[in-house]
Amino acid sequence: MGYDTMKERRQLAKELDEKQRQLRQQKQHDDWLADSVYPSLYTHYSKKPIDPKLIVFASSKSEKMPHTMRSLFKMLTDKGYTCRFFGVPAAFKNRKAEHDYYKEFFAAYGVCKCLYIDDIFAPVYCVEPRPGQHVVQLWHTPALLRKAGYAIGKRGVAGEIVDRRLVHKNYTDVVASSGYVKNTLASVFNCSEEIIHGWGCAHTDVYFDDDFIRKSRHDLIRLVPNLTSQIGDKKILLYAPTYRGESGSAYTHRMLDLLLLKRLLGDKYVLLIRMHPLIQDGSLMTGDLRDLVYDFAFEVPQSVPIDTTLCGSDMLITDYSTILFEYSLLDRPMLFYAFDFEQYTRRRPLFYDYATFVPGPIVYDSAQLADAILAMPETYNSEKMRHFRKKFMGGCDGHSTERIIHYTVKK
Repeated sequence: MGYDTMKERRQLAKELDEKQRQLRQQKQHDDWLADSVYPSLYTHYSKKPIDPKLIVFASSKSEKMPHTMRSLFKMLTDKGYTCRFFGVPAAFKNRKAEHDYYKEFFAAYGVCKCLYIDDIFAPVYCVEPRPGQHVVQLWHTPALLRKAGYAIGKRGVAGEIVDRRLVHKNYTDVVASSGYVKNTLASVFNCSEEIIHGWGCAHTDVYFDDDFIRKSRHDLIRLVPNLTSQIGDKKILLYAPTYRGESGSAYTHRMLDLLLLKRLLGDKYVLLIRMHPLIQDGSLMTGDLRDLVYDFAFEVPQSVPIDTTLCGSDMLITDYSTILFEYSLLDRPMLFYAFDFEQYTRRRPLFYDYATFVPGPIVYDSAQLADAILAMPETYNSEKMRHFRKKFMGGCDGHSTERIIHYTVKK
């Protein structure tokens, strides 16, 4: 027994040493890119004149274009601009492939009129844009509920990233969903409120398109596996919680009693479950449970557009997710399932007092959730939702894409 224990300890120590070695190598590589590769590439390519018709989009989260950029990309392309998108692979095949990617990116960035990003994007923080260029942070959520970036300080993973990379430097413009949220964005990005503009978020324009909204229910039913045969005339509940843990090891919870909800709600509702995109392997339904709730609970694939998912649903159930900001544009009921509020907010503090901030009832277990759903729409406070929407989403009016282009490309 002692021998096995000692052997296991040695193996664990060896694995830990190897992981630390890999982390040191990655940091050295990142520093080399930031201090040498990025600046030299930008200096080389920025010697050419700016191309007023070249617009660059870049995202560090995916190889595919995120929904936050699509309306801008389409409208600019339709107006005759040359638009290029650079998505970062989850992992480069080798160092040569990585260098070729950044060489191609900087060849475009060095001469473009405008660069749009929607999250942290390391090359931006290592070189200042030349006069006449715009570097625009769209951000991937309309507004913020949980503290992040510099607002956290040196706590947790976000703080470590801030210290190591000095992120959120060199923006010429930051897009905000309303003037009210400028102060929270300024604290997250450690920037002046003068560069933050309440132009509204381009991807929210679709929430003002009546034809799109009418079509969304049909599209959602068609795109969610097995839903067509079970939906009938039932209303659609959407459960869309945020993740738990850290972004690199995100996980979900299983604190929703689906059998109880089916028994109490199944004759009038179906429940769609949309996991946060950071959760790779997570489901609220496992084993026999899936067979027991097959006609009530359905999982929404990540391939289904989030705007279609929201516009096609009759009621949103969430927790601390910023998805509530977009859903508020639809003037539909929201419920907040905050069973782990104390535990969650100790790890991820919020900008606002949750009890007064959310525009809908807060519940703490599945029975309370079912009661609150059945009490709708009689208890729905449309006036409170209108006030919330004006405060946090006041810049979103269906014309944000045009406004952003006017101020960042045409001027």
